[in-house]
Amino acid sequence: MKSIYKIIGIIVVAVALVLPTTLRAADAKTTAEAEWKRGIAAYSGGDYAAAVEAFEHIVALGEASADVYYNLGDAYFKLGQQRTTSSGRAFAEGELGRAILNYHRALVLNPAMEDARYNLDLARDLTNDTTAVPRSFAANIWLALRNMTTTNGWTITSIVALALCLTLTLLYLLSERIAVRKVGFFLAVLLGILFILATVLAISGRSAIESDRRAVVICNDSTPVHASPDSASKVIRRPSQGVTITRLRDHDSWCEVLFADGEKGWIRGSYIEMI
Repeated sequence: MKSIYKIIGIIVVAVALVLPTTLRAADAKTTAEAEWKRGIAAYSGGDYAAAVEAFEHIVALGEASADVYYNLGDAYFKLGQQRTTSSGRAFAEGELGRAILNYHRALVLNPAMEDARYNLDLARDLTNDTTAVPRSFAANIWLALRNMTTTNGWTITSIVALALCLTLTLLYLLSERIAVRKVGFFLAVLLGILFILATVLAISGRSAIESDRRAVVICNDSTPVHASPDSASKVIRRPSQGVTITRLRDHDSWCEVLFADGEKGWIRGSYIEMI
């Protein structure tokens, strides 16, 4: 009897520990759904500041998705254009950099989101970003394949391909009809190849996300990049807001960064934000 009470006690404690977390998660999801509706309505009504506030709240709740980041990028972009009339200069408060940052984040979660990629290209045309070192034809083909879907999408594809491959292998082994065995064999081979390819693409995509050190310059106009982590050192370039760089290492409040054209320099860490 005592053991039963102990088990009941453990269950009660477990529920008491898990229930608040579950309730908070449910509350966050409910709030995020309400904020999503508010953000979409504000954007449709031209109130881009309110749309930014709503979508940023969703991100803060931990409920961000590719669609949330994409719409947040659009809201920042429209807000920057809207403020041109009052300030005399577009994107005067760093909205372009924020837009580009969120387009990048949307593409990290969903590389196949063509609208985000298109808008990112349009936004980057307004910066002084440098041209990346050209990739080989094979590298471009590989990236195009990997970006056809998310890493989860490739993982699901590999699992389905493996299951079908094993099913067709059994069909080949057990069927007495020659024609069925031939079809089963060739389809099993094709699905086996698809399984291997999808698995490699999923692993490659996950590795790329985990090792991603890209960041975006966040400032109101442009910011100096120095030859060394010292404000008195030579200024080697002045990237505008929205320029995408790779963060190499940190030194105090400075970060060594790599630009798309291969040049390195040092920038204040407060002026960049990781994708």
